[in-house]
Amino acid sequence: MLLAETKDLFPNFSDGDVCVTLSSGRVHHLHSGVLRRNSPVLAKLLIEANGAILSPKAKKEGIFIRYRLDLSQVVDDGPGEFRLREVDSNGRSQASSQLPEIENGKIVKEIYKHYRNLFRAFYNEQPKLNDTNIATVLNDCMGLVDVAESLGSINVISQSVDISLLQQGQVLFRSIAANAIAWSDLAYRVRSITIFKEAIVHLVGQWNAITDADRSNLNKDVLKLCQAKADELSSIKQAIEIRILGHYPGTVQRVASDNPGRMSYSNDIYFWMVLALFRHWFSQSICEGRNNKAKDGGAVLYRQIDAAGYAYLDRKVLEGFHAYFPMSFKGSTCLENILSAYKEELKPFVAELLANRSQMDIVKEPLPYLTCCIVDKTDLPWEKEEVSHDRDALMDRQRTQDGLQGFDDDDETLGHDGPLSHETQGMDTED
Repeated sequence: MLLAETKDLFPNFSDGDVCVTLSSGRVHHLHSGVLRRNSPVLAKLLIEANGAILSPKAKKEGIFIRYRLDLSQVVDDGPGEFRLREVDSNGRSQASSQLPEIENGKIVKEIYKHYRNLFRAFYNEQPKLNDTNIATVLNDCMGLVDVAESLGSINVISQSVDISLLQQGQVLFRSIAANAIAWSDLAYRVRSITIFKEAIVHLVGQWNAITDADRSNLNKDVLKLCQAKADELSSIKQAIEIRILGHYPGTVQRVASDNPGRMSYSNDIYFWMVLALFRHWFSQSICEGRNNKAKDGGAVLYRQIDAAGYAYLDRKVLEGFHAYFPMSFKGSTCLENILSAYKEELKPFVAELLANRSQMDIVKEPLPYLTCCIVDKTDLPWEKEEVSHDRDALMDRQRTQDGLQGFDDDDETLGHDGPLSHETQGMDTED
């Protein structure tokens, strides 16, 4: 490969056999082998039969062009499509009147930059993306993804797009949290594991607050995954709530062999009052829909349980309680201390719900929902597609082998016991 001297027009090769014309002022000389290898769409156009047979004179003059591809039908910055134009034996072709004119001070369409970045990726060069901020890098990435998809080359640019976005760090993760639906779509298209997982964590965390209209904007595979994860998380929350309601501190428990009497239980009256008080508050919270049914998925409630202390059932609430159940200062202090100890016992129950499985720093920027959803590699939709494709291919090969084996068996049967047996072949037939 001979790189052309004009570095600013890279990729452009003096020995390229394909003239790729994006516009009247954007022409790239590339190699058909590279284009075929990286794009199934271009591979269908650049078959050997479509290539010009260069004359000896053209070869002697160092002419390599055998194909010409013109970009056409570029509307509203869409990717357009490439059309094959005839090339003569001298490596020449007639200029297309449909090619857009971009010189004379006219604004250059973004699409040309995206194609240039894609061609760079074809030659294992890093695409040049504007990483000034998250908006500029996202704009370039989306444009690159669009043109790559149009040529069936998404796998070529996936890693580059992923790296460019991840370099934005917390800026990226805050953006994903703010618009998880759009980011899940981009991540799905470019097969970005990190960004896809991040988007799913935020989508599941906000699932109760996402409207049906917004859910309809999700890719069907993403929608199915989010719903499954949300249902799974809801079941976990229900199980945790049952455990919390059914928890008894070890102090109030007794062993039958000790023959506990009435006096034994009466000594724990404050513990039983604490149980009644807490369960009243927690049951009321569930009835009010502050648990997994809430728009925040129960985030406020579960965080209160984890915070303990005066995060819930504080002194003001206890004052209201004592209005109905008055007791001495010493008694109320004892009740409060036992309640505080009981709250500490409940914290481990909600620990897994408060785990942060997103990449966002929620300590600096807290979120109003939970980010505890676990997304494994086996949950990735494209992984399942590949497994399904491999399974189908294996079954096809097996059916082919079985068919060939069956054909051989039939031949053998026909040869020995078929209708044209030796006896039959030896018989004369009547006219």
